[in-house]
Amino acid sequence: MEGSTTNVVGPMTNLESQRFLIGCSLGDGCLSRCKRSGSVTLHIQRKQQHLAYAVWQLEKLNAILGTKASIKCFVDKGKYPAARFGVTNKKILTPVYELLYPTGKKIISPKVLDGLGLQELALFWMDDGSLEIRKRTRPTGAIRIEKSAWLAVCEDEEKTNNVGDWIQSLTGSKYTKVRHVSGSYYLRWHSQQCKNLIEKIQPYILPCLGYKADLNRTGTVSEWLSESKLQIPEMDDKATRVPRTQLNS
Repeated sequence: MEGSTTNVVGPMTNLESQRFLIGCSLGDGCLSRCKRSGSVTLHIQRKQQHLAYAVWQLEKLNAILGTKASIKCFVDKGKYPAARFGVTNKKILTPVYELLYPTGKKIISPKVLDGLGLQELALFWMDDGSLEIRKRTRPTGAIRIEKSAWLAVCEDEEKTNNVGDWIQSLTGSKYTKVRHVSGSYYLRWHSQQCKNLIEKIQPYILPCLGYKADLNRTGTVSEWLSESKLQIPEMDDKATRVPRTQLNS
């Protein structure tokens, strides 16, 4: 499928498989456990414009879990084209659930992040990260392109710090925190810190989501997709909309 990195899923070690499962659960992935059977299901839903990502991800998950799950495409809330799938496995997913949901709610703790690397960060980034492009006109009339990277985390400041510190340990990129009016925290990297971060994760980003890690991009997401011949109807630039209220540096 257009936008995927490969049509073949190579074998993974047990450790790599566990890291991949955790990486898929950091952002859009949601784990639930059946009270009756104890089986655990990983649910993922995303826009249909990211269908190639979902296909690639599900192929890997099916191979790891021995499942034969498929993707369901539908119109969410009667207006948003979406794609979703769920994979269920009690033995393999239970340790991941217990690690990420110690109280029944997702908690990204240092214990969760310990041992994860750039590939898992890239999975998180493809779900919740964005690269913002802003054009500023100087007094001389020249246009200056400013780029900053953003990652949506959660409503807990301490947990947001955990994620920021983890990313800094992997990439050397210092972050600032921003709180959206909704109460959610974002991590932000500007200028050289943005460049450092994106250069580290770019090799692991799928082509169909390349706009999230293309430092050469100077326009909107829609413009990038059009130039890349990946234009999808009803494209939304929501990925580049970021909060403005900065909390601390």
